Amino acid sequence: MTGKRMVAITYIVFVLINFSTVAQQVEIENIPDEILKTVEGKQFASSYTIDGAMNPFYLRGDFDSDGKPDYAIWVKSKVGSKTGIAIWLSSERDFVVLGAGVPFKAAASVETNLNFLNTWQVYGKRPVERGVESSQPPRLQGEAILVGKTESASGLIYWDGTRFRWYQQGD
Repeated sequence: MTGKRMVAITYIVFVLINFSTVAQQVEIENIPDEILKTVEGKQFASSYTIDGAMNPFYLRGDFDSDGKPDYAIWVKSKVGSKTGIAIWLSSERDFVVLGAGVPFKAAASVETNLNFLNTWQVYGKRPVERGVESSQPPRLQGEAILVGKTESASGLIYWDGTRFRWYQQGD
């Protein structure tokens, strides 16, 4: 087999693998009971769908430091198909939406679509290392959400006592 043919075959396989990846199916049984009623409720369901593009499609942590579990769910707006995060605060018994059509200050810009992110995980309540921002790292009140774009940039989404904020980690 010639070198050109091998390169062409490798390229075709690479393209097929990347374009055949589809979002996971979000089954209703996999949605935490604590938030199921709100997710299925008319107000939330008329504006958002749970997006299975992120794996896992939800995270559990104590984001507002009240000692109760909170949930972050990857969502997509029904109008405009913009991606974002809906964070269920157990103390409020409601969602705070970041992106998905709702403006959220991420790094130096205000974003309504967080579709540039493709990784996330719970970041435990511990000291935050200085990121690329010139400001002091935040002092976490609860757990945070570390989001990022693979092999590119990352940020920390954390609760400051009144709202969720972004702290740029890497560029």
